[in-house]
Parts: sequence; structure tokens; C-alpha cells
Amino acid sequence: MKMRKFLVLGFSLSMALLLTSCNDEDATGGRIKLEVSTTSSTAGVAEARMINANELRFTSGTITIREVVFDGETTDQSVSRTIEQIAEIDYATGSVSPEVVIEVPAGNYTSVNLGIELQDDGAEPSVVIEGTYTHSDGADIPLRFEFNSGEVFEANAASVAIVDGADLVGKITFDALDWFSDIAAYQLDEARLTEGVIVISSSSNASIFDAVADRLDVATQAVFE
Repeated sequence: MKMRKFLVLGFSLSMALLLTSCNDEDATGGRIKLEVSTTSSTAGVAEARMINANELRFTSGTITIREVVFDGETTDQSVSRTIEQIAEIDYATGSVSPEVVIEVPAGNYTSVNLGIELQDDGAEPSVVIEGTYTHSDGADIPLRFEFNSGEVFEANAASVAIVDGADLVGKITFDALDWFSDIAAYQLDEARLTEGVIVISSSSNASIFDAVADRLDVATQAVFE
């Protein structure tokens, strides 16, 4: 227990030093707060996307991240900022806890890239998304997708203007329905159940898992507001 407290304290201190050094180096600039938009926060259950003739909807889950990277280009310079911070994204609401804020120099950025690295230390999956699949026979079956890897999600924005003292929102979209868009209804109809749940992971319904995992970073995009 003492070791855990020491590690948390050391991590907090290193983050404080990182942000302080950014302030000293960049006397002027703006702050970008990370937010997330998900399938659940943009579409109600009644609007669930169809997979062939069968409904698939996602209503809850968590995504645990360990690092956020900002890379941008202006006419004068290249800017790169890295925030190493464990944070949890609530898939139902898109909220990030604790909040992640990146401080960057002011300027007109002609291209911006946001990268989010998943937490992959430990036995718990870094991504757990839960929902319901409506079987061809009409039965609603709970479904859970589990993913545990240091996957890096990257999202690009064409341009963004950051002025001194500005507080912006960098919003990244995660769309689990899009992750499953290559999965046919018969595959979910025939999926193996674990205590009444369709568990899709590296060790359960592996063929479906492989197809979904291949699309994890396909449908991500960044918007600055």
C-alpha cells in the first residue's frame, strides 16, 4: 500500500513539473481540454444502427487511457506536447476523469494530430463496451466487447486557430457501432455465450474480435471547438 501511495505522489509531481515547464517556455498560448464523443452520447437507443436485419446498440462502458499527444504545425514552428496521465472515459457520457488539459503556444495551426494511447498495464481490459444485440429470433442478448492493448488512437484536424488565453475543447469521436460494421448478423447469431452474454475478446469469439479490433482506429476524428 505504501508503494502505491508513493507512485501516485511521484506521478502527480512529474505532471506538475511538466505543466510548469510548459508555462515557463511558452509565456503565451491556449489550453485544450480533451473531450470524447461516443455512439451513446450522439444517438439514443431507439436510433440504434442496423447490422443487416438485426439491431446492435451500445449503452455503457469504459476506455482507460495513459497518454495524450498533441502534434501541430504552424507557419513558424512544429509543436509537440505529451501528457502522461491515467484517465478513464465513460462511454455512455463521453466524460473524461480526471480531465486532461494540454497547454500549447498560440498560432494558426495548418494541421493538428491528437493521439490517445490506451492503458495496457495489468489484467483488466483497457476497453470495455457493453450493450445489447437483438438476435434473429427477436431475443435481446447482452453483449460485451473487451480489448486490452496499448493501441494508439489518432485523429486529425485540418486546421485550428489558438489565441492567447483561449480555452478550447479537443473532441475525439469513438464509434463502437462503426467498429462492428463489418460483422454480419449471422456471426452474432451464432456467437458463443458466456453465462448468457456474448463476450467478444481475444479469448472468446476470437474471429469476431479480430475483425472488430482491426477497425478500432478507423472511425476516430478530432474537432476543436
